Amino acid sequence: MAMVHRSLKKSLACYWGNFSRLCFFLGLSIVLSAIIWKQSKETCKCPKWKESELKDTDRMETINSENIILKKNPDFSVMESATGLLPIQYKYLLGSPPSIKRFLTIGISSFHKKKEHLLLKTIDSIFSHCRQEELNLITVVIYLANNDSKLNEENAKEMKAQFSAHVKAGRLLVIQSSLESYPPVHNLKVDLWGKNIKYKSKQNVDYAYLVNFCANLSQYYLMLEDDTACATGFVSIIQSYVRTLEESWTTIAFSRLGYIGKLYHSSDLTKLARFLLMFYDVIPADWLMTYFHKTKMQGETIFYWPSLFQHVGRISSFHELEVQHTDSEFYEDIGSLGDALTASCFTNMQIYGNYKPANVCPPGKGVFWGMNVTAKSYFTIVFDNPIIPQKIQIYTGSAEHSTDILHNGFVEKGRLKVHLNERQTCLSFIRIGDFKSGFFEMEDQTNKGDIECLRIKSTAPQKHWLRIRRISIWVKKS
Repeated sequence: MAMVHRSLKKSLACYWGNFSRLCFFLGLSIVLSAIIWKQSKETCKCPKWKESELKDTDRMETINSENIILKKNPDFSVMESATGLLPIQYKYLLGSPPSIKRFLTIGISSFHKKKEHLLLKTIDSIFSHCRQEELNLITVVIYLANNDSKLNEENAKEMKAQFSAHVKAGRLLVIQSSLESYPPVHNLKVDLWGKNIKYKSKQNVDYAYLVNFCANLSQYYLMLEDDTACATGFVSIIQSYVRTLEESWTTIAFSRLGYIGKLYHSSDLTKLARFLLMFYDVIPADWLMTYFHKTKMQGETIFYWPSLFQHVGRISSFHELEVQHTDSEFYEDIGSLGDALTASCFTNMQIYGNYKPANVCPPGKGVFWGMNVTAKSYFTIVFDNPIIPQKIQIYTGSAEHSTDILHNGFVEKGRLKVHLNERQTCLSFIRIGDFKSGFFEMEDQTNKGDIECLRIKSTAPQKHWLRIRRISIWVKKS
């Protein structure tokens, strides 16, 4: 019994010893916490805010955090804010947007070049290489990027004078914007091939403003430059190719040169505008085009062959230096050359170099080039056997030599083939139609009358040479 009493006494002594230590450490912790709290209170003399209030330090007004979200615009959309139209102010110099969306918008950003200004020729090439049904599918938008409103207005007047019919039809729009809204425009931050390319950053901003404007005008958007020539029927070719393309795409290249001939979905244009502005002072526009479609998961560039557009300018848009870049895969006339016929050709014009009549004489695929064109100049085709033509197309000039067309002339059909002056020709000729902008076309599927000759005649002298690049004839099959 005495042993049990001693064991209990020993256990109680151990318990009270541990309890006293615990109380000591708890008391010490409370004292230290009190000291730290007092010091922090003396150090930080911050105003005590209410739990649900914030303070606007600029105006010293109290803002209730519970009402912040409620005070935002209830129509606000993250996606619209991120991908919608940029709030850029534009001024219409010519025309107005079409009332309905068309198939294709063609956008051109133009900066006036004193030595070589080819904008009017580029617009003419677009319209002249379209048939009427193709013209109904397009809208052409010209963004004048000159920092001179008077110069822009003068350019717009020139376009109105030459293309008034297209303006009235809603096919041609001319716009400008204030360059004061541009970000700082300096040289590129990177050196390309050891040379610092100047003013490319401004070109990026120009393109961004242009594509932002065009975002809702049509189903697709095509970028061209202001010194470009087009292939015949390019609108129908693009339309047909897009319809048959099974794979998804962001960009299709209809030319291998720079930013010329690049096709986009119009729904991507606001994204493209932001992309150009994001890297405007770092990377040139033609490089950004490649990176853009890669960001949209299009791995490789989709090229259409042959190229539908050619660069014809020799003066750089900004620094007035003479450069020359051409697309070797450009074909101005795509499609059937007509039926294979046998014929001989001759002319009374002076022939330049080796560009003889035989080069273009059916079924030739070359070029004839004549000098010293007068009001009596002619080019005659004599067929080996009589033909019944149902369609005739004759092209003069070219993308590189746009002035070497037949400015004033017509086409005649001939019969009664005879030998005269040591060559064959026809005695009787009847006029069947005129050249328009260097192009002649006749189509009559019901024609039953045969001919033995075809003659191109000039009606007025011209200072430019005459280049005949293609004669296509379709005949009635026996």
